[in-house]
Amino acid sequence: MIKLAEKLPRSVFIDGAEYPVNTDFRIMADFETKINRADISDKKIFSEIVGETLILLFGEIPKADINTVLEKLLWYYRCGRVTDISANSSFNGNKKRFYDYDEDAEYIYAAFAQQYGDNLINSKMHWWEFRAKFLGLTDATEFVKIMQFRCMDISKIKSSEQRNHIREMQKKFALDIEKQPRYPSLEKRNEEMKKRLQQRYETVLAQADHAERNDLK
Repeated sequence: MIKLAEKLPRSVFIDGAEYPVNTDFRIMADFETKINRADISDKKIFSEIVGETLILLFGEIPKADINTVLEKLLWYYRCGRVTDISANSSFNGNKKRFYDYDEDAEYIYAAFAQQYGDNLINSKMHWWEFRAKFLGLTDATEFVKIMQFRCMDISKIKSSEQRNHIREMQKKFALDIEKQPRYPSLEKRNEEMKKRLQQRYETVLAQADHAERNDLK
């Protein structure tokens, strides 16, 4: 979390070694987007995302215990809040999303320009500053209004006219990542591959059997 009496972190210490941090907000925004779109129960996918992020963030993968590195990565991602990394519990990949940095990029850009006068395209704003401003956006911006529509529970609205309107808005502004299945895990991909191979094998056997019968005629 931001502390007014302290400067924003530009480096971190991991096992006694200091690592300069590339604080450009895009790195962690991309990290969050990838995590939320992936099946992080797949260790290979999770490791690839974390590895790519560490290289962008620190310029290398720190030579330290992986749990210590993950704790520091999460500490920075969570803007200084301490987290528990057991079983990847700190990641919210399976929760319903009300925003997506990629899909909502235009609305987020417009919201920051409207409320703060920031030009995110040319900015290399510190991730912590970006998150503080992101959380401070008000419903005077179109982006926040869209998020409000997405998170509304229609079942709690009595007016049928309002329900229909909100349902239309939710359909209009629905995130593609909520419509589509998440990236399948390695196990699921292997299962699909086995099914396709089995189907192909059965097709080949059927064709061979058919050809053999024709030869016998």
